[in-house]
Amino acid sequence: TVTILTYKTARYGGQLVKVPAPHTSQRCSACGFTTPGSRESQELFSCKNPDCGWTANADWNAARNILHLYRIGHVIVEVPAAGRRGRRAGKTVKPVAAR
Repeated sequence: TVTILTYKTARYGGQLVKVPAPHTSQRCSACGFTTPGSRESQELFSCKNPDCGWTANADWNAARNILHLYRIGHVIVEVPAAGRRGRRAGKTVKPVAAR
C-alpha cells in the first residue's frame, strides 16, 4: 500500500509520512485507554475504560489514532514521492474555428 500511496502522492501532490502503527486499533481515540479487548470485531471498537465507553467504527478509531500520532510528531519517516509532482496534466482542447 505504501507503493500505491507514494504513486498517488507524486501524481496529485501532498505529503506522505509513516507513523508507528502498533496498538492504534486497540487505543481509544477519545480517552487514550488501550486494551486488546476494545476492538470487539473487525468493524466495532468499544472502549473498555469505565469512565469513557466510547464506541465507533474500528477503522475510523484507528485512523484518528494515526492522525494523533502524526500531530504530536511521532513520525517514523517522510516518504519521498516518486516521479513527477503536482497535479495531473489535463488534455489540451483546441478551439473550433468559427465559420
